[in-house]
Amino acid sequence: MRNLIRKIAFVGVPDLAVAASLREYGYRVEALDGESTVGLARGLYELKPAVVHARKNHLKAAIVARLMDVPLIVQAGREDLGRLTVHAARLAARTLCGGAAVREALIGQGAPGSTVCVLRSLMEVDSDQRAAAVFPPMLDPALRWVVAASPCDGPDRGHQDLILAFLSVARTRPRLKLLIAGEGCDGKRLRDQAQAAGMLNRVVVHPVSLEQLPAVFARAAAVVGPGRSGNVPDPIPEALAVGAPVIATATGSHPTWIREGRTGWLVPPRSPAALAARLAQVVDDAATAKRVGENARLAALELAAPRAVAQELARCYTAIARVPAQARTGIYLPAQRGFSRA
Repeated sequence: MRNLIRKIAFVGVPDLAVAASLREYGYRVEALDGESTVGLARGLYELKPAVVHARKNHLKAAIVARLMDVPLIVQAGREDLGRLTVHAARLAARTLCGGAAVREALIGQGAPGSTVCVLRSLMEVDSDQRAAAVFPPMLDPALRWVVAASPCDGPDRGHQDLILAFLSVARTRPRLKLLIAGEGCDGKRLRDQAQAAGMLNRVVVHPVSLEQLPAVFARAAAVVGPGRSGNVPDPIPEALAVGAPVIATATGSHPTWIREGRTGWLVPPRSPAALAARLAQVVDDAATAKRVGENARLAALELAAPRAVAQELARCYTAIARVPAQARTGIYLPAQRGFSRA
């Protein structure tokens, strides 16, 4: 049987190497200009794609895809955050982000969390590393920082466990401070927890912009993902991509992102004692932390290679693709003209 080649209407400029790799999975990428709504509709009508993949002009692509009943994938980066992309995400079958920080920002603006996914291979590693070269103004260079970046919106984020672990480590390390780069309903509770321990001046709970997040990660003594549940993704991939030494709980996608002792470290969830012990080792051994962080950065580059991107995109396409109806089905239905009842 001849393999069926499914067409992908790509709104924007596709990566040619990724497009070539997608052919191995049975998908042919066709670029469409999304500047004109009418032109986009004409292109989709002529192409009859199985999926529309919008990298630019998200809302125009979403409206036309909905009118023509074609499944839509929206790919969003840091530069795409805004109400137009959020409206498009509400109409899309999937919204793909390279990291959890962009996902959380979209959801915070009203995008549906059930369809906004993280594909680590789509992370813009080169732009993150360029952003990491700029020293973040909120960090005092004379201090060493432990960083966690996720919303303070519930106990499953594990921030309470992180503060307990940090307090245990920080009492004998006066130059160490903790930055929880997030905001939410639990922010005051976390500050109260630090104040009750006499460490309010050592624990900072404050949001950090997405543009500054790579630089904060790159200069951290350790980046911690203390989540208690796999249902609350955090920006660990972004930290790994800029070579930060990462400690994360063994929940959700963390074990697939981190190779123990090589690209980071894993600890049990809900275990402040285990987290404190590992945190102390990492902040006291800067040479090992730097080596592991460099391994993580190289691994992130491998995951962003065209074949890896194509593999993840092919899985998404397969999950939502719809084969367009053919003009001739090969089934013969006799006409009822002249048919007589017995």
